[in-house]
Amino acid sequence: MTKRNDHFIVKEVKVVRIGIVGGGAIGLLFATQMAEIDSTIVFTKTVEQARALSEQGITRIENEQKVIRCVQADITEQIEHYQLDLLFIAVKQYQLPSILPYLQQISDDLPLVFLQNGMRHLQELDRLTHKHLFVATVEHGVLRIGPTTIDVRGRNRTNISVYRGEEQKLSPFLNSLEATFPFVWRENPRTMLLEKLSANVVINSLTAVLKVTNGELITNSSFLKLAETVFAEFSAVFPEDVQEAMWTNVKQICLKTANNRSSMLSDLEKGQQTEVEAIVGYVLNEAKKKEIDVPLLQTLYWMIKGLEKKSLD
Repeated sequence: MTKRNDHFIVKEVKVVRIGIVGGGAIGLLFATQMAEIDSTIVFTKTVEQARALSEQGITRIENEQKVIRCVQADITEQIEHYQLDLLFIAVKQYQLPSILPYLQQISDDLPLVFLQNGMRHLQELDRLTHKHLFVATVEHGVLRIGPTTIDVRGRNRTNISVYRGEEQKLSPFLNSLEATFPFVWRENPRTMLLEKLSANVVINSLTAVLKVTNGELITNSSFLKLAETVFAEFSAVFPEDVQEAMWTNVKQICLKTANNRSSMLSDLEKGQQTEVEAIVGYVLNEAKKKEIDVPLLQTLYWMIKGLEKKSLD
């Protein structure tokens, strides 16, 4: 929109107010990208992190270079007091129930984008009355190394699909990010989420137990056999959805992120709760409903639960 005065033409630019719930690696990555073009606020669990982000900004380390982005921050409990145009939900799946009450207090006209792994969070979305809900899968590799610092290990894209509402509510804004932080629209949210779930089930579960980098699942022939078996069990649970391209995608992710340590392995090493329930647990529940035997996945589940308990104690 433009407005003419006596001397020159002034172009009025609408500032989009973006909120991001979650101060983890993905939340901070999204915040640094959004802060480059629009007003951005990060909502965190703790007052301490919110204060640190407001005072220090977010440091993004990438290709041995550091970039600092200034952001506003507050605790999630205060979210209803902010006027927002778009809200990204970047907490882990097991954290979602605790923030749901705060989401229920904000306008149901506000578009919400959910960035969780797995598919168990869909049942939480069904409890919301918001008119425009979107689900997304993130293909960037990023590690949080402090309350205000992230290390970007690899860039790719974010896939996004409409869960409820209209694509047009987001597409103009997302198109403006195409050059620096691309989003790809996917027609079927279930297929998109299953594609990411297949990669998470294979890569996260095996690397967490074997304590190896992602690439070793491909370069080590014995580990590759395990990966093939896990994917075969996953395929047996979702035969109508799994395509050969999904296995190709899993292998490509391993190669592209060869030197990375998976999020589940990192969680265990840091003594933090993992997303095993959202990832492996979801597949086991579906297998149980369909009376399908998945012995390796069941074994991996209990091994990860045991390692998780040990790391948390």
